Amino acid sequence: MKIKRYTPYFIAALLAGACQSNPGTGNGDEADKRADTLVYEYKDYIKYSQHIIQTSETTDTSFFSVSYPEFRDSAVNRFVMTSLLGNDTATVEASAQAFIGDFDQFWQSDPYPRVWTSQSHAKVYRITPSYLALSIDAYSYTGGAHGNYATVFRHYDLLNNVPLTMNDIVTEPYQNELAAVAERYFRKQENLSVNEPLEEKYFFEGGQFSLPENFALERDSMLFLYNIYEIKPYVDGQTELRVPYSEFNRLLTDRAKRIVSELNL
Repeated sequence: MKIKRYTPYFIAALLAGACQSNPGTGNGDEADKRADTLVYEYKDYIKYSQHIIQTSETTDTSFFSVSYPEFRDSAVNRFVMTSLLGNDTATVEASAQAFIGDFDQFWQSDPYPRVWTSQSHAKVYRITPSYLALSIDAYSYTGGAHGNYATVFRHYDLLNNVPLTMNDIVTEPYQNELAAVAERYFRKQENLSVNEPLEEKYFFEGGQFSLPENFALERDSMLFLYNIYEIKPYVDGQTELRVPYSEFNRLLTDRAKRIVSELNL
């Protein structure tokens, strides 16, 4: 059993504007720094193509739409942009222009032109004095039977200014044990017997259960999220799997235990 390596796609767009803030509190210089880090406001922007697509059913145009939290701390903002765009040097303006430019060139030669759509919305999923989690809901459509969508979680240590991965929550030597515990919960959730093969219903490599790296830390459990096509067909959508900390608390790193403790304050 293993942790499945998963690389999500990222959708870029043009940003501006603000709509929300979340002030933090604290005592002393260090606490004030952390409180300042916790202050953020949401930015959003939508950019349209100038080319209108008309069909027998609708009149519309292609667009980028994006929203994300902006913090007072520049290091945290770089993490947000990297999570949203894939690296900290890409700009949303350039990414949006590239997408709209591709559409503007393609639609003229398409015998059946259709609207392209790209939407990416990042929000604060969890935040404590030492920990930030983002959830990013992304959707894109550039033709075909249907669009594609995904929900991606990203994690950040606010004390050390570094992104967090699965290895920071459960170190690699213990991840097989975590997967074994999670498989029990997966089989129960999917109404599978202990020895029922996985090859017929799921896309696990070699028929062997695996966990995605896409996870979220909640108050009493760890959420693992399989996006479309990872283990099931598109029609079955996303699959959520929650495993209580009580089942694997001994496997958590000290950093993970601290985060979980803060989530329960």
